[in-house]
Amino acid sequence: MNITKRQLLLALSLFCFAASSVYASSNHDQSAFHHYCNGIDLEFEQQVQVAPGRRILVNHSAFPLIEQVGDYHASGTFIEQQMIAAGVQGNCAEYLLSHAKSWQGESKEALARVYFSFNSAELTSASRYLLNQLLARLRTNNTLTVEGHTDDIGSEEYNFALGLRRAESVEAYLKQYAQTPVQLQSVSYGEKRPITTNASETGRAQNRRVEIK
Repeated sequence: MNITKRQLLLALSLFCFAASSVYASSNHDQSAFHHYCNGIDLEFEQQVQVAPGRRILVNHSAFPLIEQVGDYHASGTFIEQQMIAAGVQGNCAEYLLSHAKSWQGESKEALARVYFSFNSAELTSASRYLLNQLLARLRTNNTLTVEGHTDDIGSEEYNFALGLRRAESVEAYLKQYAQTPVQLQSVSYGEKRPITTNASETGRAQNRRVEIK
C-alpha cells in the first residue's frame, strides 16, 4: 500500500500543540519516508492536540474557584507513544521525530532515540539513518550521553550488560561518522528505566532503545 496524504496527515497531526509545537520539515526525503512509514495499519485519520495543563483551585482564599495555566509541555516521549498508540510503527515515529524542525519541551529531552531487535545490540538500517540525521544537526564541541535500555526479559545483570552494548554500538557509530568534534559517554540503565509497560510485545519493543541526550 502506498503512502497517502491522509497517512501523512495522521503522523504530522500528532505534532500540533497549542504551547509546544513540532513542525515537520518541508524537504522530507520521500523515498525515506516511504521506507519508514509505509504500512497497512495507517488507513485512517486522527488528530491529537495537547494544550498547556490547567490547575483548578477550589475555595482558594476569597474565591470559590480559580483556574491557572500550568507549565507542563508534552515531551517527545509522550508524542512518540501517542503516535504508536494511533498505529504509527516505531521506525516511522523515529523518522518523524528526527525531522522535527523545532521543539520546545523538557530540558533533558532526548535528541534522538533508536530501537533494537530482541536480545540484539546491532544497529538497524533505520537506526543508522536516524543517527546520520542527528550527526547532520550537531554543532562543534558537543558533549552527549548515550543511554542504553532494555526490556525486562532476562536477568537484571544480563540486561545491564546488553544496555551497555547497545549504547557502545551507538557511540562507535557516532564517533566513526561525526564530522565535528563530539564527546560521548555511554551508560546503561538496563531494564530500570522503561518508557512504557513491559507487559506487551509492543511495549517491550519501545523499551529496547538507546537515547542520546
